Amino acid sequence: MQKKSGLLLLLAWLAGLVGLILGFVVEPLWFARFGSLVVLFSLMSEYFLLHGELNILYARLSKIDSDDDIPDLSPSKWHIKKVLFSHLTIITGTLIWGFGDLLL
Repeated sequence: MQKKSGLLLLLAWLAGLVGLILGFVVEPLWFARFGSLVVLFSLMSEYFLLHGELNILYARLSKIDSDDDIPDLSPSKWHIKKVLFSHLTIITGTLIWGFGDLLL
């Protein structure tokens, strides 16, 4: 699931780039329309990141006995960076979706 989230983030930025090119070449409204695809793909990425992290957390918690100490259950730094990048992509896509035609 971790690879799906990365691919969806890449797809979101590619959709934004295609929309930007179409906005310059054809009509600025296309940039705004492709902003919705940026939001869609980045939200899907965020869902897969959350779902994958919860699966890992539940798997680690099921291995803990009552006598054991609780291990470190924090996500990796790479995962945290991907989540932050996903949040920023959602915000950027929302701004493109709402104001993309006005930005060009």
